[in-house]
Amino acid sequence: MAHTVDHTVGGYGTPDKTFAIGLGCDLRHAPSLVYSKGLRLDDAEARTPIGAGCKICERPSCPQRVFPPVTQALRIDETRSTFVPYSSM
Repeated sequence: MAHTVDHTVGGYGTPDKTFAIGLGCDLRHAPSLVYSKGLRLDDAEARTPIGAGCKICERPSCPQRVFPPVTQALRIDETRSTFVPYSSM
């Protein structure tokens, strides 16, 4: 199951943040869910892989970032606020 949530910060022309909220389960439980009806559960190419996550992602300007990358030191500037979390690294 998935749902998207949009959030706008700022005025006209500023970029939006879109969050995808997903609820998943181990593939072995999928046949018992109504949402799996019609899906090719036995076809590995039809599956959507899950990414590694924010902590090891190398994209510094990603507006969806929820954690700082573990590969860089976290620098905090209490006088600055940005649209992209942890962008001052």
